Amino acid sequence: MRSRILVTAVFVSLLAAACSNSTSEGTTTTSAAKGGDSSATQVAVTAPGVTADEIRVGGVASTTNPLGGKYGESFDGVKAYFAMVNSEGGIYGRDLTMASERDDQLSNNDAEVQGLLEQDNVFAALPMTTLLFTGSDRLVQSGIPTFGWTINPEWQGTTEVPKLNLFGQAGSYLCLGCEQPQVAYVAKISGSHKIGILAYNVPQSSECAEGWEKTFDIYGEDADAEVVFSDKSLSYGITDLSVQVSKMKDAGVDMVVTCVDTNAVVTLGKELKKQAVSAIQFLPNGYDQAFLDEFGDLFEGSYAWTSFAPIESKPQPNGMKNYLKWMEATNGRISENSLVGWLNADLFVTGLRKAGPNFDQQKVVSSINEITDYTADGLLSSIDWSNEHNKRGETACGAVLIVKDSEFVPVTIAKGKPFSCFALNTGVLTPTAQ
Repeated sequence: MRSRILVTAVFVSLLAAACSNSTSEGTTTTSAAKGGDSSATQVAVTAPGVTADEIRVGGVASTTNPLGGKYGESFDGVKAYFAMVNSEGGIYGRDLTMASERDDQLSNNDAEVQGLLEQDNVFAALPMTTLLFTGSDRLVQSGIPTFGWTINPEWQGTTEVPKLNLFGQAGSYLCLGCEQPQVAYVAKISGSHKIGILAYNVPQSSECAEGWEKTFDIYGEDADAEVVFSDKSLSYGITDLSVQVSKMKDAGVDMVVTCVDTNAVVTLGKELKKQAVSAIQFLPNGYDQAFLDEFGDLFEGSYAWTSFAPIESKPQPNGMKNYLKWMEATNGRISENSLVGWLNADLFVTGLRKAGPNFDQQKVVSSINEITDYTADGLLSSIDWSNEHNKRGETACGAVLIVKDSEFVPVTIAKGKPFSCFALNTGVLTPTAQ
């Protein structure tokens, strides 16, 4: 489920190379309840960011960044979710409030996290949609419930330091270099037999490519596919892939898997077309309709993969219907980043509800970590938060899409179930539906 994240992590490493606790507390008083999850009498709570009227949260995003990414749109997703909950009476008689929207401008994450914790008086940290996550240790040490976008290895815990208060939008365990059976599955269903791999000459990118190679070592026999070309020496910003494409043509490559950015993927697509190479691409970072609107002719027949139910799912899960409804109601932009914010808000609210009216930060964290089947109202396959922080699960689940006429079309194995799930380390590509 991490294929898209793996590619983004590559850019994080490149950017990192280029870039050389306390909280205030408020006590509520007993008052009339607003409704929603409230009981007849509101329970007094002593916790940072909590008053009789509101529960305050704040987040940090790389809103200003050199990649042109719209990461600040994650705030829109949180605010849209809060608007939905507040329209129903809030939580325990309190409105949910996005009190702080910080921009770390890529290189200032630690300082902005410190400011969030020491100045903004918030109960929880969300969304954390950052290209560099240098403030992660502060968040772990504070114990504040933290929700964000898992593209950084700092989200991942260990047995010694499990980081139980950090929650990604679809899990917290980032596994660079691990096998990804969905890639071999795409080769199998597309009839591709000879695989080409391209990566940059930085450790995270080459490690990503090694994960692709490991995938076909494990699943290649079932997929009837093998890696016949691999180049992990590309320089970031490369604009000429004619030599690599020529070699792939000679090797008979009919599917290319990459650990490069979108610009390089487009360069590759143009060169494949120029040299008349009939090879599709696996697009781990390509689920973006605006991208297809501009370059769809280069990617006809290629495949994408998402860890969430795509917008094109039929029927749409209730979570997607609510997301689209409330993004429109709050004038937010429909995008993967705003959906990340929505998912972060959903898990936060789920934790609040499970913690009960006499909630605090630790109760919210503990309540979420007891959830073994979290789906965000159908937006995700089942997430087991009891073991998601410091080890990989037993399956990889996500949605497969093919590009047809410059649009994404879901590839499903059962009607009404958007996810294909694969058992890991088995060598068998027989997905089950969720």
